[in-house]
Amino acid sequence: MAIGIDPVIVVVGVFIGIQVANWNDTRREAQRGEQFLARIGTDLAVDIAAMDKHLAFWREVVAHGQAAIRYAETGEHVDGAAWDTVLAFYQASQLYPYVPRDTTYQEMRNAGELGLIRDPALPTALADYYITGLGFQANYLLRLEPEYRRLVRGVTPQAIATHAWAHCHRNTGGIDQVLVDCESPVSEAEARAMLDGYLAQPQLLAELKFWITNLAVSIELVENNRKEAAALAARLRVGQAP
Repeated sequence: MAIGIDPVIVVVGVFIGIQVANWNDTRREAQRGEQFLARIGTDLAVDIAAMDKHLAFWREVVAHGQAAIRYAETGEHVDGAAWDTVLAFYQASQLYPYVPRDTTYQEMRNAGELGLIRDPALPTALADYYITGLGFQANYLLRLEPEYRRLVRGVTPQAIATHAWAHCHRNTGGIDQVLVDCESPVSEAEARAMLDGYLAQPQLLAELKFWITNLAVSIELVENNRKEAAALAARLRVGQAP
């Protein structure tokens, strides 16, 4: 009887050992999946904060561009001043590229570990955001350096460009930047001469309109992309284990 029981004990022990090992593997995979999702949640929070900064900046650029277009079409100075109008033309050429933070998602994707995500619909939602979503479309538009930038900066006196960089624009850390009000370094007569120089460029106004239209479209795309990021972040928070 003892001889008969020993093999049974061995088999049962091996079976239990295998089950425990499988259970531990499953638990470790679930934990690793949760860690990845927590990191993606952090990435999304960074994206949302970055989009807020970029949207505020781009709206200012669009406002400057619209003011410059209004002057070109109607002769109306910005705040009644030629210098403020010159500044509107110059600031309308500012760039602030935005790239979503997809480090964690790409790490999971390249390692073939998207299967660690327990929600079967979530990998598709992540792909929609990181690969084919509105952020991808906006990023394509925002990577195009506008011809307007080359035209307006090509006819802006170097002293004015240097003044604008030093006093009308500020970096706030890393690539973050803001536009600021600044005093005129020239007389109103000199500012009016610069405006005449801008309008003497045959393609400048057309390129300005094209650029501002593209930027306005990009703003709308990023606004919707921000909503997607917020919804995805909320979905991750709900799905995470307590």
